[in-house]
Amino acid sequence: MDPLNRLLNRLRRTPAEPEPGSPGGRLHGEVRRLSERVAALEEAVQENRRLNQRLADVIDVVSELLIPAADRDDEKIHRAVEDLHKTLDDDAPRA
Repeated sequence: MDPLNRLLNRLRRTPAEPEPGSPGGRLHGEVRRLSERVAALEEAVQENRRLNQRLADVIDVVSELLIPAADRDDEKIHRAVEDLHKTLDDDAPRA
């Protein structure tokens, strides 16, 4: 390829499309790979948060049910069970 065509091709490229095999091309691929990895990790963090909320709701219900009957607050148990159902409904698969 002659120098003029090579220069024209370089000028036509956008910054997001570095020349293949160039250090910029490798860097672009690495940035894209890392961006995809960050997106996957963010998704995993969100799932972890949902699971932690579900666990906290289950612990609230179990804690209230293990309290001796004389010290139980039925309204608090009712709220804890409602929170658990809400969390479970929020995590239910969507059709």
